[in-house]
Amino acid sequence: MPKKVQKKVRHNVWQNKLITMSLLVLLVTGLSTSSFFLNDYLTKTINKNKHSSAQFDFALRQDNLAVLRLSLSESQQYSQQWLVLATTLAKTQGDVAYQLAIYYQEDSSQALFWYKSAIRLNYHKASIALARHYFQQNKLNNATETLAALPVTLSQKLNTEANILKVNIAINRGDVSKVKLIINEHAQQLQKTIAGRLLLADINKYQLLIDNNKDPESGSLKLSCDNSIQLFATNLNHLKHLEGIIKYFEAQVLNQAVCFSSVRYMAINGLDCSNEQEKAIRCNELNWQPWASSIDTRYVGIMLPKGGANVHLGILYFDAQDSVDVIAHEVSHLLGFVDEYPLTAEHVKCRASQKISFSQNISVLKKTYLGDKNTVRIKVLKQIAWAKHIKKSTPILQPVTSLNDEKRWELGTPMRYKDDVGLFNAQTCDNSIDSLKEKFSAFKPVLKTTKLQYFSLDFPKLYSTLIEENSMQYLMPSFHYNIALAYFQQSTLQQNSFQKTSVEQANYWLEQSAKWERDAKRIKKVRQGAF
Repeated sequence: MPKKVQKKVRHNVWQNKLITMSLLVLLVTGLSTSSFFLNDYLTKTINKNKHSSAQFDFALRQDNLAVLRLSLSESQQYSQQWLVLATTLAKTQGDVAYQLAIYYQEDSSQALFWYKSAIRLNYHKASIALARHYFQQNKLNNATETLAALPVTLSQKLNTEANILKVNIAINRGDVSKVKLIINEHAQQLQKTIAGRLLLADINKYQLLIDNNKDPESGSLKLSCDNSIQLFATNLNHLKHLEGIIKYFEAQVLNQAVCFSSVRYMAINGLDCSNEQEKAIRCNELNWQPWASSIDTRYVGIMLPKGGANVHLGILYFDAQDSVDVIAHEVSHLLGFVDEYPLTAEHVKCRASQKISFSQNISVLKKTYLGDKNTVRIKVLKQIAWAKHIKKSTPILQPVTSLNDEKRWELGTPMRYKDDVGLFNAQTCDNSIDSLKEKFSAFKPVLKTTKLQYFSLDFPKLYSTLIEENSMQYLMPSFHYNIALAYFQQSTLQQNSFQKTSVEQANYWLEQSAKWERDAKRIKKVRQGAF
């Protein structure tokens, strides 16, 4: 071995021996290592990467920050060793506490603990992450309070992130004035980042800041189909989700029967809805009045955070968890289809047998008839929308015991004609006490189960044909009719001049709805408020 190398090895050996002896002296005398600045010495040595293995091991046993951070960086992320080291460091190091919060994302209580630990250690990135965590859980007050606690002086990057989150919180709350305020104050800053530019583009795309009292822009797309629908949502995530649903809707049978306008934002605080998870969404439909002049579609729909999907006249309600199959089912109601599963006991369509045909797929008729078979058949066929599709060879009346020598018939197509179009029992009015008393029932054109009973199934080809043939006859009135009805309902609670004003407004909105009709009978029906 060369002499220079021998000297260097001997020097290192003696250096390690001296350090070890010094450490032993410290341990024997019971003096704190900090008294001799040993911790600082070890930190500097480790940071310069000039430490020996003995120094490293000793520093590790003493929880020296430098060696702990070095060990953490060299450990496999989220391994058991990493977790032990991170837990030790996180007591004093905000960035590591933040990393632990990320690690525990699936455990909300642990994530909150470490986010708050990082915040106490003045790691401001954790404040924004915690606010985002609250935002994703729809805890908007918590998110706002967390952001409010941030210092005024932040890096430009963090400040932009905080402002983007503040805008999203305001959007979810329906606080459009707050959105305007933040954007006007920080527009230039937002334009400098990709996230900021995307946010501003979304705000423009979904018309968040457009005055709803103005008429649609002259250059806006005019929808060519009769059954045009404008869908709204109350936050950016749901608006993007709506666009996906419309895209998936292209694969639905009903796609050819409807057309969608570009989705738009609606402030949730202006809706006044009751939307419990398991109950049908109900809203004060007077609140659609300010929007009406900026909507150029026959129907409207609103996606809410929760609540049961349903159609009320010209308005479609559903929540963010509803699939495209559920929405297709509900859209079919706008086109004149009725549910084939049991409706509520008091449903208006199941209180008596129908006077005239009212839907594409359901007729509510008496179960038994007296008289000549052909005469009865002709009478019954006039009551159903699908009559022309029932072959002459397909029976719809079955003989039962005669009464006073007069022939008696029971309505229905036998099972052996299950593949034909006929009159088959539907479950629609099964819950109706009146149907049992008065002996009427609901009938449908096909025996097989359809999407009108189970969302995941298909619409029969016949149903698509019926939409083409009866394109306007069974449609729901336009959403303007809903506003008129809300005014009529309001008038029943008022007196004198207020009542008169509400009735005048109701009649005005009936006229707006009548403009969407082409058939004289339907125009008259709308004007009379007879839906």
